[in-house]
Amino acid sequence: MHNIQEEIDNPTPKSAMTFKELYDEWLLVYEKEVQNSTYYKTTRAFEKHVLPVIGSTKLSDFTPMELQNFRNDLSEKLKFARKLFGMVRKVFNHAALLSYIQANPAAPVTSQGIKKKVEEKKDFYDTDELREFMALVEKTNDIKKIALFRILAFTGIRKGELLALKWKDYRKSTLDINKAISHSPVGYEILPPKANSNRLLSLDEKTCKILDKLHQTYPESTRIFESENGGMLSPSKPRKWLLEITKEKEIEPIRIHAFRHTHASLLFESGMSLKQVQYRLGHADLKTTMNIYTHITKFAKDKIGQQFSDYIDF
Repeated sequence: MHNIQEEIDNPTPKSAMTFKELYDEWLLVYEKEVQNSTYYKTTRAFEKHVLPVIGSTKLSDFTPMELQNFRNDLSEKLKFARKLFGMVRKVFNHAALLSYIQANPAAPVTSQGIKKKVEEKKDFYDTDELREFMALVEKTNDIKKIALFRILAFTGIRKGELLALKWKDYRKSTLDINKAISHSPVGYEILPPKANSNRLLSLDEKTCKILDKLHQTYPESTRIFESENGGMLSPSKPRKWLLEITKEKEIEPIRIHAFRHTHASLLFESGMSLKQVQYRLGHADLKTTMNIYTHITKFAKDKIGQQFSDYIDF
């Protein structure tokens, strides 16, 4: 009884709580703000890369220098270190807003001084490369593979949106993008697409003919892309097919998500504006579209330089 009264009279300061305790509290708020799939990805990343390292540290013991070192270590190991540490910073923001700590020790941490320099790589097919890749796909004589990669390259939709497509979403030369397959702790589930991503996409004539042929081949299917047993096509299948198609070929494989960048490059080449490309790709804000444009044009400029050098040849 005495101990309980003592705890009431002299409560433990919040700065004495561990990062793990703070994180658990922050999760209750975060869970209400995001989709299940996003929540799952975040918790999985924290449990694997953050909590084992700083979970038991008390809030009062954190310093900007220690967190800077932690940030640098993450950057050595992870491609998504910047995004992950941004979430760590949000956890500390929660503590600062509630006055658990006087200031956010993660606020001054930057990406400067990171030892490992990540080289930016071209991660899309230009027009010539896409033509070469699609020729390889057609040689498979598999209408499902032909349709899948045609849709990815000529619409720029996300893989989750592609796998969720049903035949009722295809009508009058358009695709209605209104849902997506998403990974959650209980498996895969169908959810609305990302914020502001509902859109109606027009299709070119050849893509429509390919889809019509696919439907004729599988007339009983309800999904556009189904597994052999009539269920959802495995999310790992497109990547597996891509690697099989490009195996021992001159063309390098790209990520499935990079077909969005490939489509963006075609749109920019055709003269579409940033706003038009933003709608087509379903980006919530224009900044994401601009980042893709910068990435694409950087390599386009590099290619122009090489073409000029080859032409001069001295």
